[in-house]
Amino acid sequence: MKRNWILSVVAITFLLLSLLKFEELKQFQPYFKAQPTYKLKRFEEAKKIASPKDLELLELWESMLTGRSAPVSKWIKEQYKSLGLNHLFTPSGFHLSAVMMPFMKLIKIKSVQFWILFLVGMGIFSLVGQGALKRMVLVKLNQHWLGQKMGFVVALILDILCGSFADSPLSFCYSFLFLGIIYSGRNFLVLWFFFAQSLIAYFSGDNISPMIVFLSPVLNLAFGLAMPLLLMLAIPLCEWQVEVGLKILYGLQKLVEMSASVTQHVPTLEINIMGLVCFGLFFFRERMALALALLVLPFGLNMDKNKAPGFSRYDFVPQGHVVKIIYHKSGETVYFNDGKCRRDLLRGVWWERCSPRRRSKRNKFKKLSSLS
Repeated sequence: MKRNWILSVVAITFLLLSLLKFEELKQFQPYFKAQPTYKLKRFEEAKKIASPKDLELLELWESMLTGRSAPVSKWIKEQYKSLGLNHLFTPSGFHLSAVMMPFMKLIKIKSVQFWILFLVGMGIFSLVGQGALKRMVLVKLNQHWLGQKMGFVVALILDILCGSFADSPLSFCYSFLFLGIIYSGRNFLVLWFFFAQSLIAYFSGDNISPMIVFLSPVLNLAFGLAMPLLLMLAIPLCEWQVEVGLKILYGLQKLVEMSASVTQHVPTLEINIMGLVCFGLFFFRERMALALALLVLPFGLNMDKNKAPGFSRYDFVPQGHVVKIIYHKSGETVYFNDGKCRRDLLRGVWWERCSPRRRSKRNKFKKLSSLS
């Protein structure tokens, strides 16, 4: 049962991401429209008097609470992305669970827990945007009545009918994938999360570091413990609250920087379809099929299917100056005033084909007329 559940989750996610990728390419829209976010007035006031170093941490703090990640510096985003921590910039189930967990542990009566979550959910549903957070509230409320797995399925169906999938399909797919893995009841969830990150890397065209198998759980635990404190310190964000919050974020950011530095010393993995197949065979213990897939895998990695160009009978090298350069998918075309050279990266080798500038028929006709 557990195996069929998680296999269904992965298969449906792969299908949804494939459809989204096809729609993205068809419409030439590399990004989906972002959901509305909020600006916190007290954070804007604190930023005006903050030092450059504190300003980065304040922007990071605000983005974790509101999902407004645009002000966060690019190098910080790249660090979090390399460690699989992008979910921290979108208020979601991680934030809700981290904040509500201490209160739920203190209150043992399930009916009281339900009504507290219901009141919190009403406040969340009154906000604009925050689709991932609303989706998690639906999941938690439905699970209270229908059980863990059935409540999860019913909540996502309601979420689709309410229009969340149309507003943010990528967020829906990520929630479906990661929550489905959590509620599967399988062992070795860390490895399954790595497989989920690999699936996302396959569709986004990014490489993935194998070190996140070890680093991501530690970092998620650290941020999960700090999230309730960061939320409480943000209200009403007095001067002493800013100082304490920045100290917490400084420690977390140091941990992220050290982890990101470790990943840079380990080769990243380029995920292709054969890599996903090998992951699946490994998890489902199909040893013979896995061995055959591993034999085929090296022949498909980094293999350019385009045909390598042949050598010409003569070598022409332009002697003039560069007029313009046009970049294309596999290389570039350089135009000189006396010819052009096309450079392509095929099968790991740069190939260059040069040709002299061709005179137009009109100029050739004028030259022949003057000679006659």
